[in-house]
Amino acid sequence: MNSSLRDIANLVQGIVIGNDVITVSTLSPIDNILPGALVFAEGEENIKLAENSEAAAILIGQGTIDSPKPLIQVKNPFKAFITLLNHFYPPKKITPGIHPTAVIGEEVQLGDQVYIGPFVVIESGSIIGNHSVLKSHIHIGHNVVIGDNTIIHPQVTVYDNCRIGSNVTIHASTVIGSDGFGYTFVDGQHLKVPHSGYVVIENDVEIGANTAIDKATLGATVIGEGTKIDNLVQIAHSVKLGKHNIICAFTGIAGSTTTGNNVIFAANVGVSDHVHIEDEVILGARTGVPPTNT
Repeated sequence: MNSSLRDIANLVQGIVIGNDVITVSTLSPIDNILPGALVFAEGEENIKLAENSEAAAILIGQGTIDSPKPLIQVKNPFKAFITLLNHFYPPKKITPGIHPTAVIGEEVQLGDQVYIGPFVVIESGSIIGNHSVLKSHIHIGHNVVIGDNTIIHPQVTVYDNCRIGSNVTIHASTVIGSDGFGYTFVDGQHLKVPHSGYVVIENDVEIGANTAIDKATLGATVIGEGTKIDNLVQIAHSVKLGKHNIICAFTGIAGSTTTGNNVIFAANVGVSDHVHIEDEVILGARTGVPPTNT
């Protein structure tokens, strides 16, 4: 896709300094700049690197700069870069339809323009919202509700009665709603605690690959609106996460823990059970959060 600097500037609400009729067809990272590309550069060192390259133009933030290269200057260059990634590399369009190998149970409700891929199983009573995409080898349990414009990638399992909102993305091999890890030691053996609850994933959540979110003992495990969860995360039974949390890889959150909004868990954080974490707390990598009474 060829776009002039003028058109790109209009797209990202920026201004062009220099020749605005130059066209570019690709973006390049600062460490591998392709000839004729638009490159996003932050800081004096990276801007100099871009100026001395074969890049056609440079995307920069606000400020005074004299450059031999044409510039697109924007208020928020990283936000503009995200817009341009979607512009130059739009997601592949998926044609709606139901693959002949899919197994659809009784009383399943499928919304408009859905895609149900090869070897998908949807058990009875489930509801799939409009424009949602279920890729290959997914298992959706009984009485699951999935909202509109949700994308579920291959090999995901969603257990019975779970609720998934709209504009949710779940990446490959993640499990939603498996039993919690609950046992009590009785008469010399570990007695399993039954888990009769479910999981609620609110709107605009993204969940990485190979993550597990356990259903509640009773009621719901809740993932709050706008929360983003990395690969390889374990969220235990009856946890309730607030809105817009960030949870990085290898983090484990034990049962019945709750969080406020805008909490950040860096990589490999471990949280004990029945802990409450307030709004906007940042937990650095490998932080351990002990029980409340310690």
